[in-house]
Amino acid sequence: MPAAGFKLGYTSAAMRAQMNIDQPNFGVLTEAHRLGVDGRAIDRGRLIHPRVEPEIALRLARELAGAGHDRASVSRHLDAVMPALEVVDTRYPDYRFTLVDNIADNSSSAGFVTGPALPWQDGFDLGAVEVALQIDGQVVDRGRGADAMGDPLLALAWLAGFLAERGLVVPAGAVVLTGGLTRAQPVERGQLVEAAFGWLGRVQTRFG
Repeated sequence: MPAAGFKLGYTSAAMRAQMNIDQPNFGVLTEAHRLGVDGRAIDRGRLIHPRVEPEIALRLARELAGAGHDRASVSRHLDAVMPALEVVDTRYPDYRFTLVDNIADNSSSAGFVTGPALPWQDGFDLGAVEVALQIDGQVVDRGRGADAMGDPLLALAWLAGFLAERGLVVPAGAVVLTGGLTRAQPVERGQLVEAAFGWLGRVQTRFG
């Protein structure tokens, strides 16, 4: 299955505390992880015990390689930014696992949905973006871009450095989910999930 990009896990203190994980990790996204367009229903029946997380997604215009990147150097590699919802799921009962277990489970990735893409501009301050996660119209949690390692661009820089240690790169065209900005929230059949990211826009999906 062709690769689509990467998802970062446990970039926020809220997620590390919720899952008792002490450091970030990542998983690989394939085209099969794209769960359709914004607003399209997701088949709840094919999942075990899914949860959703609002995330800021970055799309690369050109390959990002090597370690030691900062906001400015990462910014020069970007093509677009998108509001996103990640669907996480796991084979482990009650979401109880070690970091190694979670890495083996591809960081619990079940799929993702992205909203409209905004062409990237160097002046965007993603750390200041505030997000409200809603289920059936009720706000269930809030976060901000800075909850992902201080800035989603720094989360992407971490990924580039981690991959560089293994002789790998973040390729051009990759979509990177930079980490959940709230605690992961459980979802059931029939529920409508929406995340509002202020000026960055909204993304929603329904579980059918």
